[in-house]
Amino acid sequence: MPPLGQVSVRDVLDILLVAFLVYQGYLLVAGTRAVNVVRGILVFAGVWVAAQLLNLTTLSYLLGRAGTVGIFALIVLFQPELRAVLERVGRPRGRDTGASGAALQDLARAMERLAERKTGALIAIERRTPLGEYAATGVSLDALVSVPFLEALFARNAPLHDGGVIIQGSRVIAAGCLFPLQSSDGTYRRYGTRHRAAIGLSELTDAVVLVVSEERGSMRVALGGRLGPDLTGAELREHLRTLVYDPAGYSPLPDPAPEVKA
Repeated sequence: MPPLGQVSVRDVLDILLVAFLVYQGYLLVAGTRAVNVVRGILVFAGVWVAAQLLNLTTLSYLLGRAGTVGIFALIVLFQPELRAVLERVGRPRGRDTGASGAALQDLARAMERLAERKTGALIAIERRTPLGEYAATGVSLDALVSVPFLEALFARNAPLHDGGVIIQGSRVIAAGCLFPLQSSDGTYRRYGTRHRAAIGLSELTDAVVLVVSEERGSMRVALGGRLGPDLTGAELREHLRTLVYDPAGYSPLPDPAPEVKA
């Protein structure tokens, strides 16, 4: 280590890069349950270092063994979070090739009509993260987004009513899809399956997920693992326009009080 008065440009660059990586790591886990785990790891590491400095041999040995086993346990326990982090690191940074203005208008109108009739719906709009693995769980389609078509897909007693629809650009590529559920022990534990599926998919991908409640006829947007409040038709159109054409300028909505089912 160089003396204090002989710090080179390389040393400064090294420190800045480490600080940047630590900050980026914090951004990846911020707002997830992994934050509390990181805090726990820091406390554990602090106790282990103190035991080493105080020459507490038995405690140091036990903590060292527990740490080795704990690393593998954390990998298994937080597999979904690790997958989401790696996906975000490798996500393309280019501009989205989203749906056309006409498709977004039809999508918003279909959501309004479904909400008016209290017909449940779950629609994911693909952005940078490919949704092919989730599309494979449903029925493959290739149809233009239109109000009648979306209404038919979610009509009560329709074969594909209970699954999710995936939209890529201006086309519906799959229906009746299974989306990963958000854990029921979190903020949204009182929500039903449809809302938890919307949150779950938005946690693992950058998709914009729209959901209509069968009980209240409300329309909401799930993004980044968060579920926004009820939206009017005009608000929904504005959100869709911003998310598709200017995703960098979108500010996540505050979490509503969890009280909806289905």
